[in-house]
Amino acid sequence: MRTIPAALTLGVVLAAGASLPLDAHKPITSPYTFTEDVLPILRDRCGACHVAGGPAPMPLTTAEETVPWGESIRLELIAGHMPPWSAMSGGTRLRHAEGLSARELNVLLTWVTGGTPPGDAKAAAAAPPSTEWPLGPPDLTLPLPEASVAADQSEVTREFVVPLDAAARRPLRAVDLRPGTRSLVRSARVAVRSAPARTDVERVVALWVPGDHPVSLPAGIGFAVPADGELVVTLRLKKTWEHEREAMSDRSTVALYFADARATAVASVGTDVTHETIKVPTRLFAVYPTAAAAGAKISIDVTADGAAQRILEFTAQRGWERRYWFVQPIELPAGATIQTSVKFDSLPPARPDGPLVVLNVVPTPPR
Repeated sequence: MRTIPAALTLGVVLAAGASLPLDAHKPITSPYTFTEDVLPILRDRCGACHVAGGPAPMPLTTAEETVPWGESIRLELIAGHMPPWSAMSGGTRLRHAEGLSARELNVLLTWVTGGTPPGDAKAAAAAPPSTEWPLGPPDLTLPLPEASVAADQSEVTREFVVPLDAAARRPLRAVDLRPGTRSLVRSARVAVRSAPARTDVERVVALWVPGDHPVSLPAGIGFAVPADGELVVTLRLKKTWEHEREAMSDRSTVALYFADARATAVASVGTDVTHETIKVPTRLFAVYPTAAAAGAKISIDVTADGAAQRILEFTAQRGWERRYWFVQPIELPAGATIQTSVKFDSLPPARPDGPLVVLNVVPTPPR
């Protein structure tokens, strides 16, 4: 099952669920209980966001916290609205885009519709947020300036330009971000800027969203950082309902992981609804939608040696731009074509200045 998320963000139904009481008279038909069966799934799949102090609008770490949201959970699971980065791929594997298994989905739906039995009342504390970087100790950390959200604001976007000294202007194999205030930071975009801007290399070095996992490029590959390069970090900050009338602030930290100085630079191929013909043997590493594609259903098909294959299909959800990384790069011979389809349910937005979808590629090394 690949359409159900690792994180269940249920903010759209917050008002409906927040006041629902526990119903002690609802008949119990579920063989599953919260502590024994449901909690392990929520902890492993949703725990990055749905914890106290997390970016989701409610914690789901105890039966008391979760039962009022039972109907909302059921609706979100059935509708497949989450994860925001849910995707399908025909025959190729994606990193960190998998959903709930059929068994996990069955457990959750059976529990929420079968009386939500709590099970053993033993404490089942959520794991504290990790203080470790998922990719290991960074080569360099860059604290960002403080970003504030006033008491009368609910959501803001802040942009910071981060200068790099000569020692930091090196190819990057990965970039990560650690929020200072977990409940406030909803997304981050980290890009390399130089003058004049280069169009032959990928400039977006990180797209961060809560609950996602950073990915390191393979050895010998890196995001290029020019000699005059600097980082531009764009943060989207949004309060949860618990803090809607509070003034809040964040001071996030960016982590850099350097690649070899001779690393081949990752290139970007911008595409919309068209055919792209591959001129030289190429390896496709990742795909990401731009903000202008929000709300669109996107599919990507590759035709090589007369055979067509759909390699990726997903819906770009607003505010959740992230990269879709292939576990193994897709080898594209010269002459292969890539067809990208972008379909909006309603009228599409005004034509953007840039592409709707970006493919990250490098030339295939000679054998």
